[in-house]
Amino acid sequence: MAQAFKKSDVEILVATMNRQSLDFLVPMFTISHFSEFNILVVNQTTPDIILTSGFPSVRVINAFEIGLSKSRNLALTNAVGKLCLITDDDVIFKEDFLDHIVNAFNLNNTSALISFRIEKAPGVLYKKYPKERVTTTALGHRLNIMSVEMVVNSALIREHKILFNEHFGLGAQFLMGEEAIFINSIHEGGLNIMLEPSVIAMHLGEDTHARSSVLDKYYVQGALFTAIFKNNYYKWILFKIAYELKHNTIKLKEIVVAIRAALAGRAAFKKI
Repeated sequence: MAQAFKKSDVEILVATMNRQSLDFLVPMFTISHFSEFNILVVNQTTPDIILTSGFPSVRVINAFEIGLSKSRNLALTNAVGKLCLITDDDVIFKEDFLDHIVNAFNLNNTSALISFRIEKAPGVLYKKYPKERVTTTALGHRLNIMSVEMVVNSALIREHKILFNEHFGLGAQFLMGEEAIFINSIHEGGLNIMLEPSVIAMHLGEDTHARSSVLDKYYVQGALFTAIFKNNYYKWILFKIAYELKHNTIKLKEIVVAIRAALAGRAAFKKI
């Protein structure tokens, strides 16, 4: 039987930009001082704005490249924790978040990734989640996981050489979709993905997808669906449009714009 995970096995990978002080961590850890946790901060910055840490438990990497996926990959590559919590600098962790993470991975220690719930306000879930634990994720689940919900088993991720696609995500050519490609790589590698009903944090930032225009969103969808579905790309774009029509998130008059944007995204991705 595999050795049980412990709280000290969890490392928190924080993506941030242009920081010169660790003070931004204080509101993230209202339960106790941030130095009581294992943290790796990737600070995307310029040579004149450097972040340092005086705490052995808090490591810092100052990176001079832009792109959220580059930040995530740098963190995953340099992480020392057995379990890596992927997060941003605008979350607030729940008091028992480490307990939830450790308990979930000990329940299913073959999981490469477990997705937890987050809130958008105290007691208000960020989005609609499955009512109970899901141990065999469907495609719809895998496309709907956000990076700030993820905790990964670093040994399994490294063994299968899984990283974020750096053409996707904030600061890259395609501004969204990095989570879906990352999770699809885990799934295609035959690794286990689990959805856990425990709430681990509150996320104050707005979802990039929610504030994107139809043109921008479908440009990314064209690239994303080409990356994931390849020859079934057209079927899934039409399915996406039909789904959004049903849920009133796209209008009939926007369908032509959406299709043209998706084709442009597909063409741009195929040139990479």
